[in-house]
Amino acid sequence: MNTTLERILQNQLNHIHAEVIMSAYTESSPGWSEHRAEPDFYRFCYTDKGMGWLDINDKRHVFKPETLYLLPARTMQSFGTEGGDPFCFYWCHFRMEHSDTQFIQALQLPPFVCVRNGLPIRQLFAKMIDAQQSSAITRELRLKAVLLELIAFYLDESKIQHGKLTEPNFGVKWDELLDYIEENLHTGMQVEELARFAYLHPNYFISTFKSVMGCSPIQYVTNRRIAAAKRLLAETKLPVAAVAKHVGMQNHYLSRLFKRYTGITPVQYRRIACLGQDEAIRALRNEEEGRGH
Repeated sequence: MNTTLERILQNQLNHIHAEVIMSAYTESSPGWSEHRAEPDFYRFCYTDKGMGWLDINDKRHVFKPETLYLLPARTMQSFGTEGGDPFCFYWCHFRMEHSDTQFIQALQLPPFVCVRNGLPIRQLFAKMIDAQQSSAITRELRLKAVLLELIAFYLDESKIQHGKLTEPNFGVKWDELLDYIEENLHTGMQVEELARFAYLHPNYFISTFKSVMGCSPIQYVTNRRIAAAKRLLAETKLPVAAVAKHVGMQNHYLSRLFKRYTGITPVQYRRIACLGQDEAIRALRNEEEGRGH
């Protein structure tokens, strides 16, 4: 997989915002149909039993059991049953932010994926329907968690790493820019420097970078520095001060930023990375108990 595409995909996916509008399980009688709808939201449809048909932008598809469909927003859609049996399906309507919609469109995802084991998908929809009926303050959080799980499943089964991105900003210049960032993490990179490298005005560079990567240039650089520090802590015996120098930070600043991002210090992270997980947890507890005496 192209390294640049991998970085772009990971950053965009890490920042996706999606909101469930409605979900349900529907049993439609033979002869049911719905014509010429053009919703401003996305739909997931999972066929449970029976057969149905879908026209999307005047192209016909057949709903078959064990199939998960993703219907894009703002496309002309018609539905109906096929055959003499009831058509039973789970469905979910959801919205995404405009930038996320553009990103999903650029992935050129297939209209459906075949589900080898339908039980986990049915369980996800059931969890979503249960959460929708809940009055708990965590309701929206639980709905979003299930929706993101469905999106992740769909992307995995679509094998997006083999797809082609149509967004014009995914060009060779991004290869060069991201490589430049990786090679210069040890320096004090500023937005102006990166904008000059990309031959763009700083303001336009910031907005363009965010539309492609899903975060600001400074946030991306910081994330890459933390990732590089994690790698050096886990794979080398360099002192923390040397690790900080390698990622372009002062020792005290790396320690403060690292703890803010991970919840633990660089030294604690190294211990966890180098020891077995159980041993690391015991060591951290012993250290905390020692401070308490």
